[in-house]
Amino acid sequence: MILFKVAITILTITFNKVSASDPDPLQDICVADYNSSITVNGFSCKRNFTFTPEDFASMGIAQPGEPNIFGTRVAVANVFNMPGLNTLGMSWSRVDFDPDGLNPPHTHPRATEIIFVLEGQLRAGFITTDNVFVNKLITKGEVFVFPRGLIHFSFNVGRGNATIIVAFNSQNPGVQVIALSMFASRPQIPDDVVARAFQTSVEEVRAIRARLVPTNVTMEHNQAIM
Repeated sequence: MILFKVAITILTITFNKVSASDPDPLQDICVADYNSSITVNGFSCKRNFTFTPEDFASMGIAQPGEPNIFGTRVAVANVFNMPGLNTLGMSWSRVDFDPDGLNPPHTHPRATEIIFVLEGQLRAGFITTDNVFVNKLITKGEVFVFPRGLIHFSFNVGRGNATIIVAFNSQNPGVQVIALSMFASRPQIPDDVVARAFQTSVEEVRAIRARLVPTNVTMEHNQAIM
């Protein structure tokens, strides 16, 4: 009996680990109701089948997004601008790179990410929790995957511009850019904490903050409803 209970526990843990990032849907569709005051893990559904075909379409990644200080532009098609994605456990984005443009080290706490190189040549890499750096030079037509929650980046190493199309197994993967989380949080992490963590001086921390905080550093994949 004890062995049986242990086996059941192991199977339960294993099942939980391999389950999808977002919960499985319990109905065909649940088009997001942006006007609902009900708070759930996601959005409430529109009532009485008041959805339209437009709810299941988006031009969110048809054009590059807004430029940022890293030389990239991020555009998204997620539940915030495509209500039909609600509960379906997926979303897309597009990243356009200037020469030497960087999609800086960041994580997606709720999703695995897979990228397709539409144009250009990039260095893509991620870091495991054992501090192993996995990276590869990827070119047009190639696909590369970043495991869920791990720090990763993409850097344009080609001579011209580059573009990648990105898929997530979450309607709202979330994003934490490491530099912005540490140096541009609101309210700010105390200077001496950041200085100690990076083994540098308070003066250097303040200098980095001055370069990041007042600038357009938008990397958010959870963009406002359009």
